[in-house]
Amino acid sequence: MKTYLFIFLFISSNLLAQQTKEWVNLLENPEFPMSEELKPENKLSEYSHFSLEQALAPKSDILGYIGSDYRRIKVDIKSVSKSDKIANPYFIEGNTTVSNNTCDFEGTIIIEQFREFMHMDYGVDSMYADAGYKAQGIAIGKYLFAENPKQKHVGTFQGIITLWWYVDKDGSLHYSDLGKHYSDRFKNNQYVGTWTEYGKTESKTCNWGEYRIPFSGDLDWGAAHFL
Repeated sequence: MKTYLFIFLFISSNLLAQQTKEWVNLLENPEFPMSEELKPENKLSEYSHFSLEQALAPKSDILGYIGSDYRRIKVDIKSVSKSDKIANPYFIEGNTTVSNNTCDFEGTIIIEQFREFMHMDYGVDSMYADAGYKAQGIAIGKYLFAENPKQKHVGTFQGIITLWWYVDKDGSLHYSDLGKHYSDRFKNNQYVGTWTEYGKTESKTCNWGEYRIPFSGDLDWGAAHFL
């Protein structure tokens, strides 16, 4: 793994702090509490032995935007590997494309919370009632991705990531695709953060995710469609 930047520094700008606060508030006070209400306990120590390598790898194209003018950003995560020395860091490699400019990046996700949902979601008409799920919930972490400084128009991405998961009847943790085929609210691997060009202090909003983009405004037309 090449090194562009790798002391994990989480530098909070006003923009990043505001977005993070709003996102966490949405998680803690969901619009649909019967399926999304969280238990208050952080069960990080209980779940840290699970590997999220497969769950953090996207299962679909990533939708994203950058800046106040909502420019399209494509994010391609090529590699996810769990630290073999510390429980919660994951090393990420990939690239981003804005217009015709593609840049490589590498970075770290550090998982800080595992939270279980208060109520189990068994799908439409309880279609998964006999599946034997032991738990459902989210993992919350911080990320810092650094683009290759030898390329053009490069900087750092940082923010908060939320991953939806479930534990099956055999005790294995999986990326949650429950609701993918029947819920317009389905989403996963949601990144809320900023991009800051090297050598500058002003940051731009940069959010992305699978099936939904956090705080995407008029880009989201509902019914699982985006502009």
